[in-house]
Amino acid sequence: MRCPRNVLKIIVLQISIGSAVVAWGETNPAEQTPTVSQAGYEQPVNSPENWQLGADPFDVERGNPNVLVDGIGWVIGIPEKVLLWNSEVINHHISAQTEAELTEYLRANEIDEVKVRINQYAPLDEWRRLRQNKKVGAGWRYTIGALATLGYTILPGRLVGADAYNPYTNSIYIYSDVPALALEQAAYAKDVRSRHNPGTYATSQLLPIWGLKHEHQSKQDVYEYLGENSSPAELAEAQKVLQPQFGMEVGGGVGAFAQPLQPVFQIAGAGVGHVVGHRKVQQLSTEK
Repeated sequence: MRCPRNVLKIIVLQISIGSAVVAWGETNPAEQTPTVSQAGYEQPVNSPENWQLGADPFDVERGNPNVLVDGIGWVIGIPEKVLLWNSEVINHHISAQTEAELTEYLRANEIDEVKVRINQYAPLDEWRRLRQNKKVGAGWRYTIGALATLGYTILPGRLVGADAYNPYTNSIYIYSDVPALALEQAAYAKDVRSRHNPGTYATSQLLPIWGLKHEHQSKQDVYEYLGENSSPAELAEAQKVLQPQFGMEVGGGVGAFAQPLQPVFQIAGAGVGHVVGHRKVQQLSTEK
């Protein structure tokens, strides 16, 4: 999700931030050695002598588990769990299945050079990737991109973030064990990387209302992909979570013009999205 975090989450953050700071000083996940994931990787048939872990044109890394930090992050994610009515949203415990579905989508769509960070906080590497991402112009990278990376550094997604794609570092951040949410971020990465001016395109999507176009496009891409490559049950599960999420995003976009009421618009939008998602699932069941 790329709209601003809602006020409900900020309230929970204020309750948890004191203990988070203490925990961060004792067990800073940024100082831990990242775990390179092995789920879903296979040796290429045509080049066994050159194969090594990470031979795919993208990298997947996992942050080391931290019960206290991840527990605080789970609590801060309660508002979105409730609004999307899914306990796996921002649960900071991502299964091998979700990872495998994400990597398969990346391969199928030939999305290269992307970094996938699964529940990982790695600010130094993100600043390095910002500097090296030459596909986005320096003007965008060192202004909007620097602000986005600074936000990632100061407010770690490991605590307060939601699943997202950073086009300026070409990194996907995953904190939910919901395949559809992971695929949506990959679909956005695919969209941005296909543009002639990816930096300009990505920055334009930050505008209220205007950015809803690519939100809708990314979700449609996920529906089409699952419709062709997965079971009706998996497509139905995607509809259940992505439709209310889109409703939240619409509400957030409208509420941007009336900030005090933005949470109300987001809640109402999620409610409408649940109704739409339920109808879509019913349609799928009748088409079997």
